[in-house]
Amino acid sequence: MRRSGAACRQCRIGKRRCDKPVGKPCQACVKRNLQCSICLVTRTNINLQPARDFRLQVDQLTHEDRHLHSSKATPARENGCILKTLDHSTVNALLELYIEYIHDKPHSLFHVPTLRADVLSGAIDSKLLCSILALAARFAESQETRALGPRLFEQAKREMKLSLEDISLSMVQTWIVLGNVCGAELESESESLFFGIAIRAAHILGLGKHCSDDNAVLRETKSRVWWSLYMIDTWSAAGLGTPRQMGGKRTTHDLPFDEYAFHALSVGQASWPVTPEPGLWAYMITLVEKFGPIQDLNNLIAEDRASGMHVLSSMKKISSDLDTWEAGLPATVRLTVDTVAYHKARGQGRTFVALHLGYHHYATLLYYNSLDRSASSWASQLSEDQAEAYAYKCRHHACALSDLLCMSYKVGQCEAMYNIVGHMAVVSSSVLIHTLLFAGEDQLPAAKARLESNFAILMKLKSWWPSVQNMADRLLLFQNACLRSADKCTHILDHWMVKFLLEHAIVLGDKTETSLLEATSPQSIGSTGGVLAQEIFRRGKYTRAALTSLRNV
Repeated sequence: MRRSGAACRQCRIGKRRCDKPVGKPCQACVKRNLQCSICLVTRTNINLQPARDFRLQVDQLTHEDRHLHSSKATPARENGCILKTLDHSTVNALLELYIEYIHDKPHSLFHVPTLRADVLSGAIDSKLLCSILALAARFAESQETRALGPRLFEQAKREMKLSLEDISLSMVQTWIVLGNVCGAELESESESLFFGIAIRAAHILGLGKHCSDDNAVLRETKSRVWWSLYMIDTWSAAGLGTPRQMGGKRTTHDLPFDEYAFHALSVGQASWPVTPEPGLWAYMITLVEKFGPIQDLNNLIAEDRASGMHVLSSMKKISSDLDTWEAGLPATVRLTVDTVAYHKARGQGRTFVALHLGYHHYATLLYYNSLDRSASSWASQLSEDQAEAYAYKCRHHACALSDLLCMSYKVGQCEAMYNIVGHMAVVSSSVLIHTLLFAGEDQLPAAKARLESNFAILMKLKSWWPSVQNMADRLLLFQNACLRSADKCTHILDHWMVKFLLEHAIVLGDKTETSLLEATSPQSIGSTGGVLAQEIFRRGKYTRAALTSLRNV
């Protein structure tokens, strides 16, 4: 079989062996249902010319590309792209999937009535519509409709690259949605690039500033785009281990208003009938402020760059901030059976669940370093009671996150189905593995049940988001490292562990020299660890089998 010169982009990112075929996708991408870069050719046999021959290059472009050069923002109804091949029912069905499963969860970019009206009239920019439909196509029941996703994605990227100087609200929305698609498809560098461009453009446009000329709908839409970028910046920086661009500190710009009231406004409505209450996204923003300091603290601990007193005072401060945030929630925003039903009835059940998943995830990360204090220089500053209290909080929030995830799928119309939920489930599972390996026998049944629930949800997420496979692989790496340990030092917050907990977008290398798929045996782990190693192996049989199945499906 003829081979191409280099491995495909997907295999390079995933550090997999690529068979490098010519003109067709490699077997690794076929198995994982990924769009293989080997067969992604948007234009063939166009010779590069010197700059003086630019006119000749333009003449060689397709009619579609010349049309895109001539207009930065092209209404979808006028564009000769893939959208022309889709009937209205397909477009509307994908749009509704986006609104149901994505909108107001990982980002909040649109006034829903305006978005629907723009799609119906054909006024929406084609780049933006292609991006929205590409992100939503993964949720379609029909395989034929799902297969539209990669084509829509490539179309949106081609148009976007020809409109980089179009600094507009629509382009910012496009970059954000495209960044989300890139993250889902394991294109982490492009994800970070698109998010970075969107943040810079938002600053240029002044989206974070109040403009008296804007009507109520436009003003709130700009606000939501701005705060979506604030949220994205905090998460994306953690995911790739890059600096935050928006500083981490919240500005004085108005926080988002109540989602239900916002989407009840008519298209172009000039003003609010009454000033609404803060929305769920307002509480998300005040919560994500705590995430940056948690990232910074965990990095300091891993690098051993802070005194024990500084670590302890920082933990107390952030812990107090989280407690204050939760205590300050109004009754309708606190997590209870009744409030879940209330927000579900308002069409905001998934957004409400997303808010509280974030709370439990951030708290788990804050207290994670207390699970294993054996090599921590700051641990001497803690009394035994303080240390156990922090470790208990870590286990509590990991369990609460698992329970909330499980409940969201049982209740219906509250499911957490966006990409980053996979990482949250992985972090929660790593804490449950600690319980499974080292807790008393009476705690094992509950830990196993929660792990089963997390694994089932990871399986669901993996069917929609290819990047969740990478997250599941990371959990298998972590579990194998635990099983190879001859002592209880499995959850020390070192450099590898910080990457595992925070840098969810990268491919994580093994913690030891041992291969990912090496068979772990009682002999291999018991030669130095004795009885404890044998016990770790016995308890780890369950997670090893479950995670191997998760990886191979």
